[in-house]
Amino acid sequence: MNLSRFVPAAVVLAALGVIGGAVTEVKPTPPATAALVTRQVPVTAAIRACPAGSDGAQDRLAVYASGTKVVGGTASVATVSPLWQSKARAATIGTMTSPGTLALVPVSATAAASKQQAWTVTAVGAMAPGVEAEVADSAGLASVSCGAPASSLWFVGPGQQGGVGQIQLDLMNVDALPATVDVTVITEAGPAQTSAYTGITVPSRQLVVESLSSLADGASVVAINVRTSAGRVAADVSESAPHGGISWLPASAAPSTSLVVPGVPPSGEGVGLFVVVPGSTAARLSVVALTEQGRYEPLGSQQVDLPGESATYVPLTALGGAAVSLVLTSNVPVTAAVLAPGSGLGAFTAAAQPITQQAVIAGNTTSDGLSATVVLTAPERAGRVKVTEVAQGSPADSEIVTVPAGRTVDVAAVAPKRGAPFSIVLTPQPGSGPVYGARVESEGAQGNAVSIIPAVSALTTISLPPVRDSYTAISP
Repeated sequence: MNLSRFVPAAVVLAALGVIGGAVTEVKPTPPATAALVTRQVPVTAAIRACPAGSDGAQDRLAVYASGTKVVGGTASVATVSPLWQSKARAATIGTMTSPGTLALVPVSATAAASKQQAWTVTAVGAMAPGVEAEVADSAGLASVSCGAPASSLWFVGPGQQGGVGQIQLDLMNVDALPATVDVTVITEAGPAQTSAYTGITVPSRQLVVESLSSLADGASVVAINVRTSAGRVAADVSESAPHGGISWLPASAAPSTSLVVPGVPPSGEGVGLFVVVPGSTAARLSVVALTEQGRYEPLGSQQVDLPGESATYVPLTALGGAAVSLVLTSNVPVTAAVLAPGSGLGAFTAAAQPITQQAVIAGNTTSDGLSATVVLTAPERAGRVKVTEVAQGSPADSEIVTVPAGRTVDVAAVAPKRGAPFSIVLTPQPGSGPVYGARVESEGAQGNAVSIIPAVSALTTISLPPVRDSYTAISP
């Protein structure tokens, strides 16, 4: 027998043994306990993208930053700059350097008549923690929140058969690299043909505007999913009423089997729920309203069956004389929004996430017959929230609000300085259960809703995970 032909195999086995032994020898020792501690560090940079408002020269950006101590010599400033449809041009129209102070920055369209524009709010240093911005009018009343860039966003609302004239989608890229966007539209008839809205390129630091009106033609409900295959964008959807006036669809929380829609204003009639089922499996939906007195079933004890890959409108019965929040439970993921009667199409609120660390509603007012209400809901355990109102030139007003489990509490927001615009900061206290919130602005004896801003977390710190040793792979 010729043993020489077995030598290569023996060499390979020996080599593998050496490698295995090497791996055993370099196996890292368990890291020290201190290295496993997650650290909380202050936010030192944040950015928001704002669509152009609808009031022309009256438009303002309401900007508020909670502020916190920032380690190092980082400059502390927030700047407002335009975001053009064409090539980006360097410009700064507003600068803020004082955290804890509301700034109303005048903005108006300055692009060519054939072009539209949006705005960015970029904050660094002590202006970055807890920063929030909204598009507001000259009195400081916010109509839509300025969003953070993301890779997937949902919007749900009425279609043209639901009284909508035009539907416009603003795509805003605040990053240094271009983004690629796919837009999906679902109606009561199922997914719309959106091949023309696939692979949309949004250049770096630019705005792209798309009309979705043709996709909503003949539809009474429209659900819009904006998702990126490269990069990320901020997005906003505006709907115009045939008789005039623009309403903004707030971004809805990602589809889930359990949702909370905060801040549904009191109304005798006309409140409607818009629900989308993105997946192919039919949904069985139950709706519960959480009020100051407890649970109320606006649909009775019945559940609503919704087809898969469809969007549906569900009319709701009268919800009483105070604002409530809706809890939606489904066997498959859904997302939703609510429309309350008001000017234009009305005022929208949408499924939201619980408040983490704090939330900020920057643009509020109680002038010209308007009243502001903070709506807080604790669907699980009782919540405790510090509600703070901040106006320029006045000491901040604060109170601790207790929200019983399974209840909603309405808190009247009072301007610290009579007639002045102000910001509201919502801070859950230690030991509080999950709390959802919204600000509702109403006018007149009937309390018609003018503006609803769901509370979105404005982080002051972020978590840094522990650093661990790792193996190095060896490839022959």
